Amino acid sequence: MARRSKLLLVGLPVVAAVAAAGAMLSISRSQPQVVSLSPAISPPVQPRVTNASLGFIGAAGLIEAKDQEIELGSHTSGVVSKVLAKAGDRVKAGDPIFVLDERAAKGNLALRRAELAAAERQRDQLIAREESLKAQRAAAVAAAKAARAEMEEWADQVRSAEELLQRGGNNAISQREVTRRRNAQRSAQGRLEEAQARTTEIDAELALIAQPDGASLAVANAAVEQARRAVERAEVDLSLLTVRAPINGTVLQVNVRPGEFAFAGTLTTPLVVLGNLDPLHVRVDIDEADVPRFDPSAPAYASRRGLASERIRLSFVRIEPLLVPKRSLTGALGERVDTRVLRVIYALPPGTTNAYPGQQVDVFIESVPVGQAEVTSSTNAGEPK
Repeated sequence: MARRSKLLLVGLPVVAAVAAAGAMLSISRSQPQVVSLSPAISPPVQPRVTNASLGFIGAAGLIEAKDQEIELGSHTSGVVSKVLAKAGDRVKAGDPIFVLDERAAKGNLALRRAELAAAERQRDQLIAREESLKAQRAAAVAAAKAARAEMEEWADQVRSAEELLQRGGNNAISQREVTRRRNAQRSAQGRLEEAQARTTEIDAELALIAQPDGASLAVANAAVEQARRAVERAEVDLSLLTVRAPINGTVLQVNVRPGEFAFAGTLTTPLVVLGNLDPLHVRVDIDEADVPRFDPSAPAYASRRGLASERIRLSFVRIEPLLVPKRSLTGALGERVDTRVLRVIYALPPGTTNAYPGQQVDVFIESVPVGQAEVTSSTNAGEPK
């Protein structure tokens, strides 16, 4: 009995230890293995500081075209008939990019030109009538002279007949002859008055078309000018159907194809994006907390995402002096954060490869530490002016 008790005292702990070791081994094998993965994008590495008094301002930058990208739009809505440029093409100012359907505009232009031709012909007819009226007036004046001469002749014969009638009575001349002569005088006077009235009428018509102040001629000239302006308007409407490049640059994006309907106005997705890539600019958002330490003349460097060790020396271009709310980098248009930023524009060196508008870069700008900047400011404030 004593021997069995000793066996139990020694064997039970050994069995328990073996069971515990087996349990731990089973648990360790059932645990998932942890695999360490290197990040797809290398985190930005701050440049090595050679001067202990200097620090760096770290900011996010976005590569963009010089003077930003231009989102081309259409003056009018319509169906696209031709797309004359593709992404990557270099264009000059005035080069056509795409064309809307021109058939209706061309028909309207042809109609306006026909109306202009008709107005010019009517004016030419009016001007040509002046010579005809002058000839008619000359004829009327000649008729008036002849009627006046005839009237004077019959007037003389009437006086002679009346004298003969007074001297010799009915034996010298008959009363009927006197009456005939008087009627002939009245007929000649009527023809004279008719010729004079015709002359007056022709003079009035000539006054209407006389250059340059004739009323009818002025109306005809106004009609021609109106028709000419209508032609110019139709030509402008036709030209607006061709969207042209406003600057020399590169086509960055084309979002329209023949047969699609292009809307005029502001669009969520622009029809065509154009930009000047010579040189490329970097728009840097400097946090308002770092603005006191920012110096435009300080060296600035950029490194593209995925190349943390890269150092591209930037050239200062300008500052946009209005601080604006920082826009989140998630891409949503309406997202904002409480921080405000100062936007600074730098230029990439000419010949920088694999740099594209819209690409994000990490920017580091040399600066004076905050404490030293505050001391310098307070010292300058105390100096006498």
